[in-house]
Amino acid sequence: MQKDSHEPFFNEETFPKWLVVCIDNLNDAIVITEAEPIDAPGPKIVWANKVFFSRNGYAAHELIGQNPRILQGPLTDRNTLDKVRAALEKWQPVRAETLNYRKDGTTYWNEFEIVPIADENGWFTHWISVQRDVTERKLMEAKLAELASTDFLTSVLNRRSFIDKLSEEIDRLHRGYSQSLGVVMIDLDYFKKINDTYGHAAGDAVLKDFSALASNSLRKTDAIGRMGGEEFAVLLPNIDISTAKMFAERLLNSVNSTPAHFNENLIHYTASLGIAVMDVSMIRTADDILMNADKALYQAKQEGRNRLAIY
Repeated sequence: MQKDSHEPFFNEETFPKWLVVCIDNLNDAIVITEAEPIDAPGPKIVWANKVFFSRNGYAAHELIGQNPRILQGPLTDRNTLDKVRAALEKWQPVRAETLNYRKDGTTYWNEFEIVPIADENGWFTHWISVQRDVTERKLMEAKLAELASTDFLTSVLNRRSFIDKLSEEIDRLHRGYSQSLGVVMIDLDYFKKINDTYGHAAGDAVLKDFSALASNSLRKTDAIGRMGGEEFAVLLPNIDISTAKMFAERLLNSVNSTPAHFNENLIHYTASLGIAVMDVSMIRTADDILMNADKALYQAKQEGRNRLAIY
């Protein structure tokens, strides 16, 4: 069994002991591999500092002689790996971020830069990579992105994010990934009366309770957004008109049978729903289907509210 040491590359004959100690005590991981082969099994690790081994949960003898790909897993982004490979094939430095897997299967975000090392004759002999754990930063970025895309009160998508998602589904429709697309526009009836009777805090409670109620009725592919005030929209990808109607009927029944809670009060409310389902020949932009669903919503209101209408 190979002992846990740095003798395969760094030692006191090539580098002074103080330099090795300094490198071992960096916060960043440093990894040195052979220059080739780029193809599988890939260049082998010949040296790494202590941070690299401890961060990944391996002993030195378990990683020395292995390819760094041992740290990749099913959620490691393939496009990023292709970008790295393309740079290595051209002997170019490259900077990237990947999701790495420790020995115990847990993950962390790894920011790294790889540069080639040449000998005195100009031949590339090794790659050196400086790596940093940026998991906290990535989590913060994800949290900020979530805050930017969701409605602050109800935690459903905000208007901008809903339209972005709708536009993505329209693009999928035109590329043949689905056959049709549905949108249900929803308006909570006489919402001003709720605010006037119970106060705006009660109105907020109704909005939050409705958002939770509607979200629980969605499929994994569906999405709900707050379009403004008491108006919401539900995105129903790859759905026919009869299924969209059944969804709207179930939601309408749930609203009628599930009052919102505010302090010790049960607030009964109703909703009007407008449904539009379109295929690829009928829709080009988000406005096309939103306008039609809005027309159906207007019809439901004109017919007495607490009902649905189909465009």
